[in-house]
Amino acid sequence: MIRLIIHCLFAASLAVGYGIAEAIAQSAGQVSSLPDIVPAIWFNSSATLDPTRLPLGNRKMVVDAPRKGYVFACDPFMYSMTTIIGARRTGPWIDERSMTYDVRRKVFDRGRVDWNGHFSAVPNGNWRLITGDGLPIAGVPTGIFPVPNQDPAYQYDRNPNAITAQNISISIPLNPVFGPAPRCVYKEVGITLDGVQLHTGLDSSGRDENAFELNDTCNGKPQPGGGYHRHALSECTPHIRERNAVVGYALDGFALTSPYDADGRELTSEVLDECHGTTSEIVWDGRKVSMYHYVLTRDFPYSVACFKGTPTRSAFSPLPGAPPQTK
Repeated sequence: MIRLIIHCLFAASLAVGYGIAEAIAQSAGQVSSLPDIVPAIWFNSSATLDPTRLPLGNRKMVVDAPRKGYVFACDPFMYSMTTIIGARRTGPWIDERSMTYDVRRKVFDRGRVDWNGHFSAVPNGNWRLITGDGLPIAGVPTGIFPVPNQDPAYQYDRNPNAITAQNISISIPLNPVFGPAPRCVYKEVGITLDGVQLHTGLDSSGRDENAFELNDTCNGKPQPGGGYHRHALSECTPHIRERNAVVGYALDGFALTSPYDADGRELTSEVLDECHGTTSEIVWDGRKVSMYHYVLTRDFPYSVACFKGTPTRSAFSPLPGAPPQTK
């Protein structure tokens, strides 16, 4: 009963967050006259993926044990809300009959806001200390939020949240190792080198977040509480187009890497394990080593689907009313 009450309060908090008036101004950052970033990494065809028929990940969630291509969820209620919180209208780029979507037809939030966020990831004994303000680093813009009502994105997703600074200070293992068994994930799974939080690929109603929800051209958006985040890879993340490149850190200490292997082939969930990772040679803290790493891909579940190591829980500021992370 208590658990049900907590989740009802959480749902109500989110609904309030998404009902805030649109007129909130950008609290930091500068609106730029430069053109929007083109998310070309999502539009390009490859030998392994067709961007016009990306598979939908709706309700691809498991709770008892990890399963390849699914999110191993610690808290299924986080993805089971009957009230739609984000996008209220399904875009014409989604085909639920074939369970695919055409990302080339997807609408992105317009506008460009430039930031000068802080992000640092440095060794500290046996740990990697990650600090930041949750804002994208210089050179990584966002869209304009709240979404202006004249933006074509507004008819699908009226995200009313402004991007605000966060207090990020977490420690993850410097030399991560596998735990006895894969661990489940909450919403947050890591952070990329541009200082942006990375979340799982499902929205609060269990839909494919990257397909249904509208993002800016760097593939991010703010949530209630102002935290800017992404659910999949971004054109704007440093090194994202390089081969086997480290582009961030998962909360268990393992690397997040670009979607291309050493031969330049685009990786998909088909060749990755149940946690969306693989073992290969990467440059890790200045040395070439063969080690496990998670891969950011263009197909669901997009990134970390379970943790191979021991994650740092409650790493970022929680959504208003969110239940504690106890698993």
